[in-house]
Formats: sequence, C-alpha cells, structure tokens
Amino acid sequence: MTKPTQSFAKIERIMKMLYGFCTVTIIGLLTFVGFQFFKNQQTVSDDLPKEFLHYTSIDSSNVIKAGKVSMTLLLESTEDIKTFLTPNNEVIVYTVPEKKTNSFYKISRDGVLIDSLTLKCRQTDIAFVKGYIIDRKYHQYYKWGFDGNKEAVNIPLQNERLDWDLKKQQEQLKVVKEKSTAVYVDYETKTPEPIKPAADGEIQAVPTMETYTVLTYFVNDNCFRFFTTLDTDKDFPYSYTEKLLLNDLFKHIITKVSSDKEIIKTPEIRYRYFQKLKFEKVRFSGGGGNAAPFDVMLFHGNLFTDVIYKTDTLKLKEFMYLEQEWHQSSIEINGNNIGTLSKNKKQPPNHIDAYMYYTNPQLAYALFTNNDKKLYLIK
Repeated sequence: MTKPTQSFAKIERIMKMLYGFCTVTIIGLLTFVGFQFFKNQQTVSDDLPKEFLHYTSIDSSNVIKAGKVSMTLLLESTEDIKTFLTPNNEVIVYTVPEKKTNSFYKISRDGVLIDSLTLKCRQTDIAFVKGYIIDRKYHQYYKWGFDGNKEAVNIPLQNERLDWDLKKQQEQLKVVKEKSTAVYVDYETKTPEPIKPAADGEIQAVPTMETYTVLTYFVNDNCFRFFTTLDTDKDFPYSYTEKLLLNDLFKHIITKVSSDKEIIKTPEIRYRYFQKLKFEKVRFSGGGGNAAPFDVMLFHGNLFTDVIYKTDTLKLKEFMYLEQEWHQSSIEINGNNIGTLSKNKKQPPNHIDAYMYYTNPQLAYALFTNNDKKLYLIK
C-alpha cells in the first residue's frame, strides 16, 4: 500500500506544478494582452503620407518660406487683435502687448509697418471705432490712423451737465441720427450729492444713482460726445455697437441680436490631412458650480494645411488635439468636418475654429492667423 500512495502523491505534486505553471502563464498572457491593448489605446501613430513629410511646423517657426514668398509672424497680443482697413487700403492693427499698454500699427499697401502709436491706459478706457481711437476717460480722440497725427484731439461735449430739456435733447438726437457716420454708445451713472441728516432726526430719502447715455458720434472727421437721458436703444441697439466695434478683417457677425461671429471662408486655405499620433482619455472639470466633471477621448496629432498666395503654396503643420464626437470647429478635409480641435487638453479648452486669411487686389500681401492673438504677414 506504500508504493501506490507514494505514486499518487508524486502525481499530485506534478499536477500542482502544472496548475501553477498554467496559472502563471495565463496571468502573464493576460497581462501582456492588457498592456498591448492599453498601449494601442494610447498610441495610434498614423503613417504619414510622403507628400506631407516636408511641411513646416507653425509652432516652432516664425518664418515659413515657399517659392518666392514667405510667411512671417508680425505681431502678438495678450488680447484679441483688432484690424481695420482704411479708405487708402492701409491696415490699422490694434494689439495689447501687456496690461495698460495699447499699441496701434499701420501696415502700408506694400506690407510694411510704416507707423505706430502707443497709449498707456486701461483697455476699458479705449474704444476703437472705424479706425478712430477714442479715449473715453479724457474725452479725446486720435485721427492718427488717417492723417498720422499722434496728438490727441479734444472732443466737444454736448449736454455734459445733463441740464438740457427734453425738446433740446430730442432735436440733438435727430441731428446725430441724420448726420453721423458712426455712433458709439456708452452708458454712465451720475451719483448725487449725499444729503445731510436733518437736525430734528427726521429720516431723509436716499437719492438713487441716475443712468444716462453718452453718444460719441462722427460727422465727417469731427467727433462729438452727446450726453442724454433719452432712451436711445431703439435707434442704436446693442447689436449696432457690437458691429461697430468688430474691427476684424477675418470675421463677420452672423446674427442681428447677438455677438455670434463667423470666420469668412476663403479658397486660399486648404486643409489636407490630420495625422493621429496618440489617443487618450482626458478628464475635464465641469466648468464651475455643480457641474460634474466629464471624460473626453482626445487624439494628439498634427493638422496639415496648404495656404495659397498667388502662385506659391505655403505648407503648414500644427500640433493640436482632436475630439471627433462633437463638431465645434469648422475645419473640413475632403468635405467632411473632422471634429473639435483645440490647442490644450485642460479646462477651459482653447478651441480652434479655423484658420483665417485676408487680402484684396489693392494689397501686395496677405494676412493670416491661426490664433486671434497672433498676426502673420505673407509677402
């Protein structure tokens, strides 16, 4: 009975060894498969077609050349850049290089920076209206964009004490409506003098602040400021002021009741290919309040684009993040919207709607931007 018992014990040990070996092998195999699956989820690495191998990265190059032309980073700003085309086909560019610094530049028809003007003040004190620069705080304006004069011009004030009767105000408003070429609407408040308490301790009524309207308007090249207690919303609604302050050669307002803007599409920009390099899950915060965080699957990759100027083609690539589920960008490749593109993967996302391009037959150059805070010149 001893020998069979020993044989059985030996077989049992062998079976346990085999079972352990199989268990380790299966675990190892599953681990390997899981690692490969995770790796595949993280890395896509599209093979780049040969035709895109020689595209230049706009992220690392301030000058990109093609044939006889080059694209150069001209200006940068901490706020969105504003542009205005004068009747002489000179482009006025408004930038904010740093806090309390407002810099204006003039680009000639040949694509040369020929003049500049810098004003040291808060951005909220400045209104850029059809090429004119209004200093709201000191009631002055600059005609520099048109005549090169860098000296401020005092603006005549009308009814600044708010002591005109209604009839006189209505007559002046009629003049503004009939003769002005542009009207910038502003609102201010007048704080009444505090009332001293009565000697007998009687409770005094507290006066309320009075809101009034200031219409800065132009008649030819002359500027005026009209202070009024009249309701001017019907004549100059908020949408009118938004359109007046747009100052953007690349966009236009698409609705009458809000500030929704749309990039003006141009055939000189052709999106060619998006190379997917990596795929990952990114968690975004809910944006404040009680909004719950959410996960988004993003592709890391490069957008390849042709920018055409006359007979030459600039070949650009730019690193971006692509989310395919939603289509908030207007970038299309082969007629298909590719999704939502952004330059970062955190809240708030820096969305890229599309590239922007502007020129006209009177200009010996073109303007390009991939960012509202940058301006490139193609020449």
